[in-house]
Amino acid sequence: MNEKKLDELQKLYDNPRIGAFVQEICEYYATSDSYEDNSYQDEIEPRDLTEAVYTLFCLQCREQILDELSIVGRKYPGVYESVRTLHNKLLINMDYRLLEKECTGIITTHKPDVTSRDILDHVESCTRSSDTLSDALDKFYNWLH
Repeated sequence: MNEKKLDELQKLYDNPRIGAFVQEICEYYATSDSYEDNSYQDEIEPRDLTEAVYTLFCLQCREQILDELSIVGRKYPGVYESVRTLHNKLLINMDYRLLEKECTGIITTHKPDVTSRDILDHVESCTRSSDTLSDALDKFYNWLH
């Protein structure tokens, strides 16, 4: 990862207007951009699965996430380049049901023993029973595995 992006990530962490969940997303996308040889694939979830899960959780607080990603775009352009596609996907898909269907389809490809309905129910349950989206995300991954 280049120095500019690393510096911006550090400043992003210090910005009280950017929540921990968006910070996590930014770090994920910014650092995964720096893997040129796909060496990360043995260490983390498959990229399409992770991105689908992040998207589903972004939909839980869509307006707040869009606001925070807009701040990232204005203040941290190097990091924003990494999350631009996600931000645009959330902006463009006003009918979130199509986006949910796409994301749950990706997850069921990796985890065929769960249904789309199970996934959406657990995303909602984890979100309602957690103080933060980051905590909800951890609960969801525990359930998924």
